[in-house]
Amino acid sequence: MSCVVVSVSMSRAERARDYEAYVELCSVVQEMDDFVDAIVVEGVHDKEALEALGVTKEIAMYSAGFSYAGFVDYLMSRYRRVTILTDYDRAGKKLNRRLTASLEREGVKVENRYRERIGRILCVRGIRNIESITSLTKRF
Repeated sequence: MSCVVVSVSMSRAERARDYEAYVELCSVVQEMDDFVDAIVVEGVHDKEALEALGVTKEIAMYSAGFSYAGFVDYLMSRYRRVTILTDYDRAGKKLNRRLTASLEREGVKVENRYRERIGRILCVRGIRNIESITSLTKRF
């Protein structure tokens, strides 16, 4: 398989919109990092993207080898307030709904406002998964 690299120059206006999105994203991520105990993501690349934005709280990966029930037990035994940042595709939304219901049933508060705010920022820029945040951050 071969890859074709297409060079696309960005207009000044596009760069300005990307920069505004980046600044807003950093602000929301900082607020989230200050408020929640942990952030749930799907995989290692998602974790790396959030760490590159300065997240200091634990980032728990769903793909870390737990069964679904084991992962829920792990989270509920350690945290009282989490944010779930699964991807914004169909599978990620389904996992978010399932985890939210399970965790809240067990007394863990899921802060969905951060998922919603980050999703709005990313989707406007055409980004539908957490690991692709790095494509936005690499521009600056």
